Amino acid sequence: MPTALCLDLGIAHTGIAISYEGILAEPLATIFESNKKKLVGKLLPFIAKHNPEKIVIGIPNHGPLVNAVMDLKTELEKIYSGKIILFPEDFSSRSARTLMKESGKTLIKRKKNEHQTAAAIILEDYLDTV
Repeated sequence: MPTALCLDLGIAHTGIAISYEGILAEPLATIFESNKKKLVGKLLPFIAKHNPEKIVIGIPNHGPLVNAVMDLKTELEKIYSGKIILFPEDFSSRSARTLMKESGKTLIKRKKNEHQTAAAIILEDYLDTV
């Protein structure tokens, strides 16, 4: 199965996870950017390097991030010709915090890696449905 990137959009941070074979998702990076146009610019190297067949973006059921996710999708469609999938996600960041705390990560590491771990959780959930 081809490569898939997953994005967990936050207000000021965006987590990125990757799956190379459609089986396992792994955290890749966190981008610290709140401006959507600048965020897309910072996503370009990841898209170019990994050449994903699809990009999965976690979308909450409600709240201010719903519109932000839709805006990000629109911006990505301008520069990315692959498939962009919006996948329902709620509580992925909470799950990521719990998972990292249980694995003994320090508070600093949890804060730094929360969004990329959440992106991996979203991607795993997505992969389980295909």
